[in-house]
Amino acid sequence: MKSILFSFAILALVSFSSCEKEEVISTIQTEIPAIDSLTTNTFRILAGDPIPAILHCYATGGDLNYVWEVDLGDLFTTNESGSEVQYTASACCLGEREITCIVSNNKGDASESIVITIN
Repeated sequence: MKSILFSFAILALVSFSSCEKEEVISTIQTEIPAIDSLTTNTFRILAGDPIPAILHCYATGGDLNYVWEVDLGDLFTTNESGSEVQYTASACCLGEREITCIVSNNKGDASESIVITIN
């Protein structure tokens, strides 16, 4: 009888201790953002042409936010992260247009620009 009670006591102790939950804290590792490269499929587009320049920013740092800027023309994000955009321009945008990508997170930011010529 003592061995049966002892077995139940051990079983209860093992069951109780296995029910305890380990608290796991998940964190996103972030570093200061760095732009590895800023690329485009073309450096020239025709004003009013529906064929866009496609720009892609390759960056590291974790938990990145992408912001694209240009003084004239239209930029449209083409992926969920925001690391890729399409650029089109009308006749009012003729000449060289500097497109800048700013990558940021809670540690800082980095930016790089590329020039597209509108003919």
